[in-house]
Amino acid sequence: MDSQRHTQIDGLRALAMTGVLYVHFWDRQPLTENLRVSLFFTVSGFLITHILIAAKESGRSVSIGNFYIRRALRLFPALFVLGAAAVIFDMDGARTSWPWHVLQASNLFFAFHEQFSPWVFSHLWSLNILEQFYLIWPLVILLMPIRGIYLVTLGMLVGSAFVYAHGNDMGLTDWTRRLIFQFDPIASGALTYLLVQHNRDVREVVTSRWALLAALMVMASPSFLWPGFSEDPTYRLLCQPALGVVVAGAWHGYRGPIGWLLGCRAAQFISKISYGVFMYHLAIWWAMAQLGSPLYDTGPLPFFAMTGLSVLAATLSWYLIEEPISRLKLRFPTARPANLAVTA
Repeated sequence: MDSQRHTQIDGLRALAMTGVLYVHFWDRQPLTENLRVSLFFTVSGFLITHILIAAKESGRSVSIGNFYIRRALRLFPALFVLGAAAVIFDMDGARTSWPWHVLQASNLFFAFHEQFSPWVFSHLWSLNILEQFYLIWPLVILLMPIRGIYLVTLGMLVGSAFVYAHGNDMGLTDWTRRLIFQFDPIASGALTYLLVQHNRDVREVVTSRWALLAALMVMASPSFLWPGFSEDPTYRLLCQPALGVVVAGAWHGYRGPIGWLLGCRAAQFISKISYGVFMYHLAIWWAMAQLGSPLYDTGPLPFFAMTGLSVLAATLSWYLIEEPISRLKLRFPTARPANLAVTA
C-alpha cells in the first residue's frame, strides 16, 4: 500500500492534528470545533476501508490477525510511552486508572465517570472510538459481500447519527452519546470510499470543484448563519457528506494552491509524526503546569511554543521508538500470495 499512497490525504491528517493543537492551546471554543475530530474520523474510515477492500480484491489470502497485529505495532509504542510517563510522575492522578487508557478504553472510563480525569489522557477518547470501530470493521469488509458492506455502513451511519441527535430522549447522557456513539464520521468516510471507488459517475461528481465549493460552504455555514448552528444536529449531519467530499477530492488529488498545501513536505512530515504529537502534547502541557510556566495557558504564544515542543517530542519518538517498531509490520502482511481464503 505504501507505493500507492495518496499524499494529500496525509495533508488532511496534518490539518486535523493542527486543529487539535489549536483548540487545546489557543481557542477552546472555536465556531466549528467539532470539525477537527470529524475530519480525522472521516480520513481514517476512508483509508481503512481502502486498505481492507484492496486486500480483499487483490486475490490473495487475507489475514485478519495480521491486520490487528499491524495496528498494535503502530499504536502501542507511543501509547505505552505516554502511559509509562503518566504513571511514573502520577500525572493528574493517572496511577489509579492507567489500565483503562493503555487498553484503549479511555472513552468508556470518561463516559462512566462523566469527567475528563486524568486530563492528560482526555484526548484518547477519539482514538478509542476509532480503534473500537476497527475491531469489527475488518470482519465486515472481509467476510461480507459488497451489498452487505453497504447495508452495514449505512446502518452504522444512520444509527450513530440518530443516537447522537436523540440520545437524550433515549435516556443516554451527553457523555455516553459523545464518547461512545460518535462513529458516524468514520462510517461516512467508509461509505465515501465505497461510492467513489465503485461508481465512476459518483466519483466525477464528488471530486468536482463545485462539490468542493459546496462542501466548504456547508462547513463554514455557522459563520454566516448563526453561531449556535455549529451545535445543531442538522449541521453535524450535513458535515458528514461535506467532509467525505473533501477527503475524496484529496484522495484523487487537488490542483493549485490546495493541492500544493496538502502535498508539501511540511504537511507530509507533520502527518508522519502526527500520532506522536497527538499522544504527547497534553503530557508536555502538564509538565509546563508543574514548572509554573506561562506556557500553561491558551493563546498565540502557548500555541506556537507547545506545538514546537510537541513536534520535537514526536520527532524523537518516531525515529527512536515508533518507526523501528513499525518496521516489524513487514513480517505481518495483511494480504499474502496464497489461496483466496480469509484467515483468522
